[in-house]
Order: sequence, then structure tokens, then C-alpha cells
Amino acid sequence: MNRRELYLPADEFERDCRFETLRRSGPGGQNRNKVETGVRMYHLPTGLVGEATERRRQGENRKQAVFRLRMELALRVRAPIEITFDNQGVAVEVTSSLMWFTRRGNDSRILISKDSVDYPALVADFFDVYAAVKEDLPTAARLLQTTPSQIVRFLGKIPAGLNLLNEHRERKGLRRLRA
Repeated sequence: MNRRELYLPADEFERDCRFETLRRSGPGGQNRNKVETGVRMYHLPTGLVGEATERRRQGENRKQAVFRLRMELALRVRAPIEITFDNQGVAVEVTSSLMWFTRRGNDSRILISKDSVDYPALVADFFDVYAAVKEDLPTAARLLQTTPSQIVRFLGKIPAGLNLLNEHRERKGLRRLRA
């Protein structure tokens, strides 16, 4: 999968998807149990799924299902990334990072809302860099011109992102991080 696919407008992104409507029981009034307002999106190239049923309108659930599917892609599918190394083998630059547009000036904070349509692409960007530097958080943060604590705060906005980072850390015998 091309990481840029995560930036496509919803209608273009949905060309690679199949969606179905569904009903769910539970709170939400009569409309929830009688009308198929829930949406399940399947990303055909990868088989990943995003689903939303909590809203009373199908359009709102569809928008949320697309966002969740993009997050699944961001967390589960890695894309190759270009990293420049110096003559001692130290990573010095990421040439395809998307993180640059979330900051102002020399500020290391990652300024993006978890509800932004760009959030999944930035999560994918981090995990692609993180994988390319063999899961070394300080190196990944340095290459993305931020700090490890900013990365943790950024990923902590959606628990699945921080959980994935912590799964990687636990495999290496490192302690879990909290946002």
C-alpha cells in the first residue's frame, strides 16, 4: 500500500473498498433497531475492516468507518521509507516524512487533532520510520524532528496507536509508555 493512499479524499479512497450496511442492537432509539444505519468498510487490497454503528445516520457512520479503516491501515500496513545515513551508519534524514506540516517553526510539538483526516497518515508515517530504524523510538523521533515524549503524546490520542508502540517495546524487553 502506498502511504499517500491515506491522504486521498474519501470518494477516491472508497474506490478500493467495499461497504455494507448493518443493524446493531442496543441503545439509540427505534431508528437504530429498524434501519441499517451501521456501516462496515472492507479495504479490498489488504482485507482490513473499519466499522461504525454508534451514530443514528448512515452518512455519519460511513465517515467514521472510513476513518477507522484508515487507522487500521496506518497501524497494520508498512510502506518503505527513504532514510539517509552518514558514513558511520547513523540515520540522519528521512526524505519522505509527512510530519513536517504539523509543526510551526522549530517547535517539536506535533500539532494535529486526533479527528483530523490527516491523523491516520501521520500515524502511518511514524510507524514506517520507526520500522525503518529497527524500532528505536529516540532515533525515529529525531528523524521526525520531534521528541519521544511528543511521539507518545501524539500516539496516545488514539489508544490503538500507543498500544502498538508498547507491543513493540515489550517484545524488546522495554517498559510500557503512558501518554
